[in-house]
Amino acid sequence: MSSNQVVLGIDCGTQSMKAILYHLQQEKIVARASAPLELDPMILCTASHTGTSLNVDPPIGRAEQHPHKWIKALHVCFKSLAPILQTHNYQLCGLGVSGQQHGMVPLDKNLQVVRPAKLWCDVEAAAEAKEFTDQASDVMSHVVLGRKIHWSTPPGFTAPKILWMKKHEPDFFARVRWVMLPHDYVTLCLSTGLGYDMNIIMSRMEQEQEEEQGKEIDTPIDNLPWEECSRYRPSVAHLDVSSVIPTTDLGDASGTGFLHPEKPEYVAELAKLIHDDFESCLPRILSPNDVSGYLSNQWKDILLGKATATASTATTNDSPPLLGNHKIDRAIPISVGTGDNMASALGCKCIKTGNVVLSLGTSGTIFGVSDESSQVSKQGNGVPSQSSSSSVVAPFRDATGRYLPLVCVMSCTGVLNSVLNNWCVPPSLSSLLPSHNNAMEGRRMDHKEAIVLAKDVPVGCHGLTFLPYLGGERTPDWPHATGALLGLTPQNMSYLGGHGSGKSAGIMYRCAMEGITFLLADALEEMLLCCHGQTRDHNESSSSSSSSSSSKAHGESLLLRTPPSSIMVVGGGSKNPLWRQMLADVLGVNLLFPTEPESAALGAAFQAGAVATGVDIVQFIERQPVPMEDVMVTPTKDPTTLEMYRRARQRYREYSTKLFSS
Repeated sequence: MSSNQVVLGIDCGTQSMKAILYHLQQEKIVARASAPLELDPMILCTASHTGTSLNVDPPIGRAEQHPHKWIKALHVCFKSLAPILQTHNYQLCGLGVSGQQHGMVPLDKNLQVVRPAKLWCDVEAAAEAKEFTDQASDVMSHVVLGRKIHWSTPPGFTAPKILWMKKHEPDFFARVRWVMLPHDYVTLCLSTGLGYDMNIIMSRMEQEQEEEQGKEIDTPIDNLPWEECSRYRPSVAHLDVSSVIPTTDLGDASGTGFLHPEKPEYVAELAKLIHDDFESCLPRILSPNDVSGYLSNQWKDILLGKATATASTATTNDSPPLLGNHKIDRAIPISVGTGDNMASALGCKCIKTGNVVLSLGTSGTIFGVSDESSQVSKQGNGVPSQSSSSSVVAPFRDATGRYLPLVCVMSCTGVLNSVLNNWCVPPSLSSLLPSHNNAMEGRRMDHKEAIVLAKDVPVGCHGLTFLPYLGGERTPDWPHATGALLGLTPQNMSYLGGHGSGKSAGIMYRCAMEGITFLLADALEEMLLCCHGQTRDHNESSSSSSSSSSSKAHGESLLLRTPPSSIMVVGGGSKNPLWRQMLADVLGVNLLFPTEPESAALGAAFQAGAVATGVDIVQFIERQPVPMEDVMVTPTKDPTTLEMYRRARQRYREYSTKLFSS
């Protein structure tokens, strides 16, 4: 191995794209870059999809993002990393891609995007999800498995979104040749050269504008407007599009609704629920250590410079894998890639039975490695588990060939950020806000300021309860739920007043955090119950304390046969000290914190490193150091605090089930 070899790990998230360079010999990250991402404006999306007039009431549950935004973000990240690679003479020997799960990315026969991607948090296909679940359960029970099974397919999964497009956008559906996931699309772009010319197109646009307006215009690609991203058409002149076959991995494929629960293949009968030949529209499934392709000369030119791209060899899937000594003119393999949760598991070494991870990102997820699928796990009598909890525990595959049972809540840091941005005004500025001429009118608190105020708010927030379902919820399966602030009384109304005192900001911030924490605690309980064939009735509130329910839950095993004594916490929310202690208290478990915040990008880099060096993915990761913070957060032993959390969580359950449970 060369002493200066690096691999590139890319994570295409909902709010940003992250890229890191991981040094194989030094076993550490030596450079990183990022580019922000935003959801598409829903009103504009509605107009562009239907061709009708603008609708001031955007569709409920819609969350979309044009894949060309990911291409733009790639350019921004590569532009940032290119000089680092050249200055330090790093030798790039592989790259891997992680991506947000479930997103529907439809392409036509010329590999052009048919419509914006419907993301994991898009629940517009709620009716189609129920329809697909009912039909798929029947097919899986009577045709495929020969035993009764509930094939739960939430609105966030890919299959219902495709069915929705077929019903509501038949013209778009008729153009579809491929349907893939976000990480599949980014991998496809890098291996085929799709999107390399976005910077060229941007330069031409600038030149045309300059000629038109008679003045110099400086619009770097990172400022490319959303409208231009959607109108851009990647060149395919250098490609034989008919020979291109997109690829995916078991982990991401397990979130589509089409993957067999026990075999590494799609279920043809499920694909036929869309149409008879739909299986041919799905990417080819590769194994964990497979090469999906090789970095195209076009993208090499951008990342490594023209000389390197010119000297580089073939870029097709038939190119030989990179093993042994690396030279600058050798092909650079792209690993199979995976979904962000699977990559995050790799990045924090969650590769053994007994490891459990809580990820606090835009969504919140809890997952652990298992040797068997939660979807086909057996009770003691050998009968498949049919608990209602099984409908919210995703039977995912991981990125090593094993299973990754996971629960996901849609309402996590995105909700906390919304509360911060809309309800938290610095006390020193609030009195100035009525003046529209004041330059600081748009000033909002940051999380550090809000935490200081929230620390003074007692557990339970004076009886106020925040239901965090701003965009519907997946666990429980309540796609049409909304957010709510409940429990208002004459007494606690005073705490929401005092505009300028910081009281309102502090209590709202903590109230939202408590609501999300209770949601996560219930999700963990659902997972544990499902894994043991038990159930909790959502129509009944629980009167058990948070500490006692946690003790019960952690006396069970997460399909892991041994209870987790601690949980690793990753994601942006894991840096919040107030939230750390709250989670430990409510979950009743010790919390550990990896020092690297971008665990998904690191996991993608680990996968790339395994492929580049020819080492099995599990063996490669076992050799890598994953530093942890020195401090372990432990649950409080104070009985008063635990009792206050018990009461607050009981209120949360009572309100939510009465409002949204059917």
